[in-house]
Amino acid sequence: MIDVFNIPSSTQNTVTFYATGNWQTWNKPRNAKMIEIFCLGGGAGGQAGGAGGTARNGGASGGGAGIVRGIIPAFLLPDNLYILVGKGGAGGVSSGNGENGGISYIGLQPSTSEQTLICKSSTTAPSNSTTAPTISVVALSAFGNLGLLTAIAGMGAAGNSGGAGGSQAALGTSLVTAGGAGGAKGTGTFFTGGSINSASAILTTQVNGGVTDAQRGADGYGTLIPFCGTGGAGGAGSGVTGGGAGGNGFYGCGGGGGGAGTTTAAGIGGIGGDGLVIITVIS
Repeated sequence: MIDVFNIPSSTQNTVTFYATGNWQTWNKPRNAKMIEIFCLGGGAGGQAGGAGGTARNGGASGGGAGIVRGIIPAFLLPDNLYILVGKGGAGGVSSGNGENGGISYIGLQPSTSEQTLICKSSTTAPSNSTTAPTISVVALSAFGNLGLLTAIAGMGAAGNSGGAGGSQAALGTSLVTAGGAGGAKGTGTFFTGGSINSASAILTTQVNGGVTDAQRGADGYGTLIPFCGTGGAGGAGSGVTGGGAGGNGFYGCGGGGGGAGTTTAAGIGGIGGDGLVIITVIS
């Protein structure tokens, strides 16, 4: 059971909503006193690496998603809420960008209109941009004013300007991370993919980027209690063939960038992790 705010109660009921691509319905139980919400968007897919020529950059990683969490008195809410969980973006292919991560929504109607929303995970979606997705302005979601909500910014992507892929630090400013960028290739040589570094007592294992020619980046990982996770690492570039693929991200985390390749088969980007919405009822 996930107790997001550690508030004592005699009875708790937690429901987790996963990304289905459709609106889902939450039904308020009888005798509910308060509800806690945790609204996480989907991470962006990693960009594919460049291909051909004597030198190409590796792909940028996918950005990490924003989060909104908070608590609302249950008597102020209707019997049903509507949930749309953002899906993680697909990785890029053929030197293309990865797909943006999906924004997650909680509202009084199955609509993304601010006038019916309690919250959304971020204002803009995670992407391959080094600029972080715009943090959710919770006051603009009309019915978010029924409770106490806090927004947490997502993370911008790691880029690659021609050498080793850019790396990320886990549990730096958010519970989720972007991915690591893909490694570039030079004339007859290659560069390593970016990693996800961690000095945390919770996420103790580094997610390693590709270090040998065309090696795939490792997948991200994480925990649900306490919730936190990492993006996928970047694939290594290749001096002789296609680049390595980027690793896939944990929930809400970005995919790794693909490594640059000599042939047209550059490394594909890793898949961004799907979002999550968790609602806990305190009775």
